[in-house]
Amino acid sequence: MRRAWVIARAAVLTALFVAGPASSEVQKRPIGPLQEAIYGFAVAEYCGLITPAVAEGFYLQRDWIVARDGIGPDRERADRMAANMAADWQYGDHGLGGYRGWCRTEGLAAAFRFLDFREAVLGK
Repeated sequence: MRRAWVIARAAVLTALFVAGPASSEVQKRPIGPLQEAIYGFAVAEYCGLITPAVAEGFYLQRDWIVARDGIGPDRERADRMAANMAADWQYGDHGLGGYRGWCRTEGLAAAFRFLDFREAVLGK
């Protein structure tokens, strides 16, 4: 009986060791233009920088990237999940109060990118 318990425990520990920590699977930065746009929108949202104009600029840019790159629904969903997870990770990584600098840099830059894109497309 004890031997079976030792073998089971060794199997569990081996599985945990091989799998590695779950946090190593989290993508910490966006990859590609669609993830960059979605990540930027998530950061701006965390920072309270979303206005109707910023949101409109994001949706215009997202739709343009999807059309330009021929991105299908499955890839769009995967990119959205990866970008939002990266934003969540970054928010948590900045700690209490540390997100303020993140908002002043990445958050504002993203909001202005969406406003600029909106202006370029709509002239507003």
